[in-house]
Amino acid sequence: MTFIRNSIGAAVLAAGLAMGSAGFAQAQEVTDAHVAAALDAVHAAKTSRGFDNLLPLLSQQTQNKLIRMRPDQHQAIAEVVDAQALELVARRKDLDNDVARIWAKHFSEDELNAISAFYKSPAGSKLAEIGPKVVGETLQSVKGWSDRVGEELFEKSREGLKKKGIEF
Repeated sequence: MTFIRNSIGAAVLAAGLAMGSAGFAQAQEVTDAHVAAALDAVHAAKTSRGFDNLLPLLSQQTQNKLIRMRPDQHQAIAEVVDAQALELVARRKDLDNDVARIWAKHFSEDELNAISAFYKSPAGSKLAEIGPKVVGETLQSVKGWSDRVGEELFEKSREGLKKKGIEF
């Protein structure tokens, strides 16, 4: 659940940043320096930390799938899958680079440098650290409000319809 919450928080944060710079979305050539600035911004914002659990999660899913097929080989399956997962750890950088290219597509190099500077400031660092928690609590609050107001709207609408002679 934490992984999902962190991932959602990271996605919401990234979407918010992207919306703030929607005017820059024109096609452009992305230089190595631009991608480097994007990678620095992604790391400073701690956006990709929500993805750190992906490989362990994939490993567990693969083990579960193979063990369902051959439960008698659970120990060998766990050993092989763990070994294969460890070999894939280096590919985690590929994901960061892919995310950085997405950021570079939506932000200029100067904007990315400003984003990095912000997230390296005390306020930005705090946002990066507790942002997913704040977003999670915010989404819970929105859901609670929506549930309460939705129920109130339903009841008042039923009462209004009852006054018009329509029963439910």
